Amino acid sequence: MKKTKPLYMLFMSLFFLLASCQEEELAGSGMGYLRLQLDVNTTVNTKAGYDPMQIAAQIVNAAGQVVKETTNWTDWEGESIALEPGSYTLNASSNGFDGQEMAFEKPYYAGSKTFSIEQGKANAVSLTCTLANVKVSVNFGDGFAKYFTEATVTVSPLVNASEGTETADEAATGLVFDMGRPDQGSGYFPVSDLQATLVAKNLKGATIRQTNKMEGVAARDHHILNYSISGGDGEITITVNDRTQEHKYDVGVNPIPTTTLMLPVVNAWSRMAYVDAQAVPDPEGDPLDDTKMKIQYRQKGTDVWTDATTTIGENHTYQATIGNLTANTEYECRTSYNNGDFTSEVSSFTTEAETALYNGDFEFWSQSGETIYPDIQANAGNTTSFWNTSNPGTTQGMGAIGGALNPTTSVTSPVHTQGGKAAQLKSAFKIIAFAAASLYTGNFAGLSGMSANMEFGKPFSGRPIALKGYYKYTPTVINHVDRVPDGVTIEEGKTMDECSIFIALAKKSFTFNNNDESTYIDYEGDDNIIAYGALPSGAATQGDGYTEFTIPLKYKNLTEKPTHIIVVCSASKYGDYMTGGEGSTLYVDDFSLVYEGTPALWE
Repeated sequence: MKKTKPLYMLFMSLFFLLASCQEEELAGSGMGYLRLQLDVNTTVNTKAGYDPMQIAAQIVNAAGQVVKETTNWTDWEGESIALEPGSYTLNASSNGFDGQEMAFEKPYYAGSKTFSIEQGKANAVSLTCTLANVKVSVNFGDGFAKYFTEATVTVSPLVNASEGTETADEAATGLVFDMGRPDQGSGYFPVSDLQATLVAKNLKGATIRQTNKMEGVAARDHHILNYSISGGDGEITITVNDRTQEHKYDVGVNPIPTTTLMLPVVNAWSRMAYVDAQAVPDPEGDPLDDTKMKIQYRQKGTDVWTDATTTIGENHTYQATIGNLTANTEYECRTSYNNGDFTSEVSSFTTEAETALYNGDFEFWSQSGETIYPDIQANAGNTTSFWNTSNPGTTQGMGAIGGALNPTTSVTSPVHTQGGKAAQLKSAFKIIAFAAASLYTGNFAGLSGMSANMEFGKPFSGRPIALKGYYKYTPTVINHVDRVPDGVTIEEGKTMDECSIFIALAKKSFTFNNNDESTYIDYEGDDNIIAYGALPSGAATQGDGYTEFTIPLKYKNLTEKPTHIIVVCSASKYGDYMTGGEGSTLYVDDFSLVYEGTPALWE
């Protein structure tokens, strides 16, 4: 290419002249008297916060001593300078700035030259101060704004000169050239290798990033970065000019510039989240490499994105399960292509709170009239009570005939946690009806004759994965048989009773009558039941102490959220059919909900 003389070079000449009229004086004193003539010629116009054209100067002798200095060498113009014969160095540079900071429109000029003064001889010294830092200009082509709504180029010292280090995240702090501010001017940098990081957002809102290096940088370089769209094929051409060479870099807008990455859909649980994402490629664009697609996440307010293990589905769909999250915390996620060259918009989500099971340790008990309730006194007998029992059916109205009976009560022994309380459920027979002891989340809705109306379910919005607790069960032989479910065989006086503990999450509460099977809850078939889990065996526990249990909740789908929770304990599994063993006793204590882990699906 044709080389042109740099326009930003500052020419300054110092002429040290021996005045002829003083030759006799010079010879007689052994000194030289120097007169300075200044000539300044520059075509550089700047908007610096200081005046780069104010040149400070020093005359330094051979011993390194400053014998003459000024902050503005125009002060020396017309002055006679007396110097002893010898060798000297003239140093000159822009006053008030050393060129070691990067800034817009802040050039730094410097120069140095050695000269000699001889007795009785005139000497003229010419010094040229040139740009001592590096100038960088950025131009965005006329067509660039047609493809991008936003674009910035950050020029900074090169972070890593190794091959492959070309990501925006590696860029150090630098000067930001904004496409929307064409009046920013040029930037000036200390002499070092540089990198230019482009961040641009296309018309569909996708962001691309690309970093290019400028190596072998020297003082007086002027790097001109021209960004333009070449041939309409989605490529950016960067041309860098300096005083000696021209560089050309090709930077892809993105592998598929018109591909749309859809906003990820997040199904957030308390400690995990399911994320679905999709890309819609341009049918006329380059093929999409699904293996380069990642779902990324981070806690809101943090900077680092973490790659989630991403599964590729059909038609450019992607799924990820993000674990080890913190409950009730804000997060962000996005879809990233090719290590962040192309990203979707950010989707924000908040993990669910971990709602505890109220009175799960069964420490709260109270009594209203003849009825014992598993709650504080203020809630006794009210619909605000979280837990309830079948006690009202044998202590109130017609159920109280023959004397009040509370099949479910509190005990201080045996208990799982020493010093606390537990619930004792002991099935009984009263006059003409079998009374299975029960404990459930819901309300006792009154008697219809000798049958009970109950409502199962209390407001609840969490999504635990299991119910954990402790129980102790001592059954008796079933000695009262009224009805049995289809498919169940019971021989009165021979079949051993069983207990029942189960949990369900639902989208409503359920009211039923224990004498009307048509009102019974169909936990498997009712779409209002979201999840269900039951104690696998209702047989007697072993030993004298409590047995720990964990009941996994099996979800019918992983997207719906409940509005109610149902937890039911019964000393006689078929008590709602008025069938069971008198005296079968179930103790339960320290119930809690488990949120850590992966939910199971209903099989």
